Amino acid sequence: MMKRFRDKKGFTVIEVLFVTALSVMVIGAILSAWIFTSRAWMSEAQQTGMRMNMMQALETMKHDVRLSSLTYMVFYPSGASPYTAVSMPAAETDNNGFYSLNANGNIDWDKTIIYHLYSEGGGTATLRRTVLYNRDNTLTDEERYTQLAGVVTTGAGTGSYSTDTGFLPNVNTFEISSVSPVVDFYDASATPVRAGKVVFGWAKLDSGDHTIRFEVTGKNDLSGGYDIGIDNIMIEPAGASREFEYYDSSYAPMGSITVAAGSANLVTDGAWSNNNYLELSAGGVGSYVEIQDYYDLLRESAFDNASLDNTETTGDRVRIALDIPQEDEEGDITWYAYAEAGDSQQEGRNGAMPGGVTPPVAIRTVVFRDSIDEKADLIRVKFKSGSSDALNIHSAYITKRDGSFGSDGQANRNTSGLDVEEFHRHQQLFFKDDTGSPVPDVSIPADSEVWSVWTAYPLRTDSDYFISMNIQDAGSTTTKYWEGTSGVTRTYYLPGSSYSTMAGVPDWSGESPSTDKNIYITTNIDTWDSSGSVESHIFDTSLSTPIYNQVKWSEDSPTGTEITLKARSDSDEYMAGATDWESVTGSTSNPGGLSIGTGRYVQFLAELASDPYWEVSSTEKTYEEYVDDQVDNYAVTDFPAVSGTPYVTGVYSVWIDDVEIDWPGRERICNVTGYIARKNNYGQAKIIVDGEELVKILSVHVATEDEVQGRTISAENYIEVQPRNTGK
Repeated sequence: MMKRFRDKKGFTVIEVLFVTALSVMVIGAILSAWIFTSRAWMSEAQQTGMRMNMMQALETMKHDVRLSSLTYMVFYPSGASPYTAVSMPAAETDNNGFYSLNANGNIDWDKTIIYHLYSEGGGTATLRRTVLYNRDNTLTDEERYTQLAGVVTTGAGTGSYSTDTGFLPNVNTFEISSVSPVVDFYDASATPVRAGKVVFGWAKLDSGDHTIRFEVTGKNDLSGGYDIGIDNIMIEPAGASREFEYYDSSYAPMGSITVAAGSANLVTDGAWSNNNYLELSAGGVGSYVEIQDYYDLLRESAFDNASLDNTETTGDRVRIALDIPQEDEEGDITWYAYAEAGDSQQEGRNGAMPGGVTPPVAIRTVVFRDSIDEKADLIRVKFKSGSSDALNIHSAYITKRDGSFGSDGQANRNTSGLDVEEFHRHQQLFFKDDTGSPVPDVSIPADSEVWSVWTAYPLRTDSDYFISMNIQDAGSTTTKYWEGTSGVTRTYYLPGSSYSTMAGVPDWSGESPSTDKNIYITTNIDTWDSSGSVESHIFDTSLSTPIYNQVKWSEDSPTGTEITLKARSDSDEYMAGATDWESVTGSTSNPGGLSIGTGRYVQFLAELASDPYWEVSSTEKTYEEYVDDQVDNYAVTDFPAVSGTPYVTGVYSVWIDDVEIDWPGRERICNVTGYIARKNNYGQAKIIVDGEELVKILSVHVATEDEVQGRTISAENYIEVQPRNTGK
């Protein structure tokens, strides 16, 4: 018997077809979504990879640029930026992380790194990084540019080199340009603050005159004005510090400073080099101060590292002048009584007058030549009293000894045909009274000392001298003395009223003075020389064989003074092979030509000299006139005077500033730096050289582009980087 299962169910064909169609749709949707997502992911991954490659390439480039020097960089193509290739120096460090230095103390650049675009077969360009080993540092900028152009053209270097052909592919933009630096002169301080050394930027300069402009561009929001202050600028590697205030002085060349929409003012303060800086009182944006000057030169205005000999800085401009002693200012003490006598008690001993005599007495002390440390043209003498009695000196004199023994001195003689040290042999010493007037006599209280005033007198180391005095006060029975050894006469004396004026008589040949081994009353001789010098620091021109042109200076050289400028050069940075200054012929002409060789290093020596003169009231006599007047019209004990007032010594002031030595240099990239003033009402400015803004920061613009599964993807980036290596 057949059984029937009527309750069993299944799928119809239609149902199967429907399910199949639905499954296909779902799977298709999922597959479509997966394909879309996959493509998007692949595109994004490709773009991310492109960005990562760009970041890696730019980081490498930033590292290379930072450690390189803009001074030696070369850009392609020639002309204005933006550029599409750059050649830069690089150096390897040693195991300690230091660069190797050459003989001149500069970094020994040993390879060249070049970034450049190259397209093979006309396809998409690739940014390449080519490294040239065994760098030739003697190449000129023109030769370096030719080398760079060859790499750009061929895509590879020559000699020993390596090229990363895939450094950054698919590059459609690679541009290098400079970012103009703006210097902010603002500071919250109400008084000017010195700031530096500020790196203004770089410029390519050739030999000759150039204009440097500081132009106001705006101000900090906190600033109350647009003024700017400039202390100095330096153009490196050649050229010394340029004090900006020099260009607004009467000693600067005509037309060396230009001011627009404002005025230039000198601000004086001891915090600044040369004690001052130049302030531009600006009318607003666009106001500027501009200087014009020769590029390759040494100008010394601040004398920061100069060696001074009997000279000093003076005035707001820090000029170098003879160090002329004023009033009680000490010079160089050349003679000491205790040293002459060999007495261990430097302050002296208290005792009776020589021979135990009482005044009046004329005392003459010997100053032996062997005890005179150095020659002098001005002198003053210190006299000292004993501890119990005042000392009254009626008159005192200095006299050249006649020979090397005896009490005889030499009188002055007519100056015709004679040198100063030959005709001036006898001179009275003067003192100052309570009103400051010169007087021949002085009263020294007990246990005190007094200096005579500075007096023109040629003290030399080849003669003995006498310091003589008349003492007429009988109350001066004790005095100060320095004990000498027996057998040596150090003091002659003539007691009694008949000898009350004998100190002023040079020749004691007709007398028979008593002698003493000790030195009395006279304790020191202070001296000053009428010549001095200033020796500059050794300056590096950075050129192997510069040709020096001339030397010139600003100066005050009145009648009776002289300035002699000497210069020398050497290939050694310490002037080891330079000519001794004594053998260098100086120039008194301003400007003066130079014949000092072609050494890389240069130095100058300025010699300043001044003749003393004599004056009273408005009357003035030269050295020779004064002595001739004394010889012709006065007794040996008297000296020229007007209405009883004696002449006193004066010295003509002579100073020097802004010494300049120039030479023609060569074209090169120069670093412009300097010191500025910042203040709460100062603005901002940019620096323009010869109409072109300075370069300080390199801006690099890179863009890449590629096709991925029918889509164009791209990446773009900008970096700004400052080369920080000066090469020194």
